[in-house]
Amino acid sequence: MAGAAANAAEPEDRASAPALIEARAQTLLIGMLRLILAAGGLAAAIAVDVRSGAAAALFAAGALVVLVAIMGDRRGRLVWLRLEQAEPLASEARLEPRRLILARATYPSTIGLTVLIAMALLLEPALAALLAGILAGLGGAALGFGAQLAAWERQRGARVLAEPGRHGRVFEGPR
Repeated sequence: MAGAAANAAEPEDRASAPALIEARAQTLLIGMLRLILAAGGLAAAIAVDVRSGAAAALFAAGALVVLVAIMGDRRGRLVWLRLEQAEPLASEARLEPRRLILARATYPSTIGLTVLIAMALLLEPALAALLAGILAGLGGAALGFGAQLAAWERQRGARVLAEPGRHGRVFEGPR
């Protein structure tokens, strides 16, 4: 009788538990979106007023600065430590829809940079090219991490799920 009551409560517990985010999907989706927006920003800067060579140089400089900063940051190593300490997933997880995962990932950096690019197009188009490069650097870093995460998951035969938010718990579940 107690087992039947526990089984009846399980669907309710699962429904009330927070939905989890597929980490690989989130990084790949936000990386692609950032690169698309960055390409649009670069094209708009060229269309508005910036010579293509100068725009490309500013774009590359912005991307390079961000990539160097990200590669040298210790937080990247901390992510891998968190993954190594991922908790096993106790039951089948309820996953957040990918559109919601992407929407969460855009705030604040992607939205903020995109707004700044649009403002710079009106005020200083060369700055828009530089900001687009910064956004591209963030996108490239996300895609690079997504590829590393996919390889890590493939090697372990698992997938990484996380609670929403920067400090949510990380889980390792079956593929």
